Amino acid sequence: MTLTLPIPIFDPKSELHASLAEMAVRAEEIAAGIGIDGMNFVQVRQAVRRALEEDGVAADINARVARLLGITVA
Repeated sequence: MTLTLPIPIFDPKSELHASLAEMAVRAEEIAAGIGIDGMNFVQVRQAVRRALEEDGVAADINARVARLLGITVA
């Protein structure tokens, strides 16, 4: 079974692509600010996910990716 998604090549002239890139920078900054000393991989992943959700950037990214892929999210 192969999963194929209609992921377009990055277009720097696209407002949607540019905004996704900006959201990725924001997400990276949030993730970099999390203290991970003493955490295992799963704990770090959970902490990053929680921080991105609390900030709202996770929802912003998810909405833009859905739009990029032409997916309707209920």
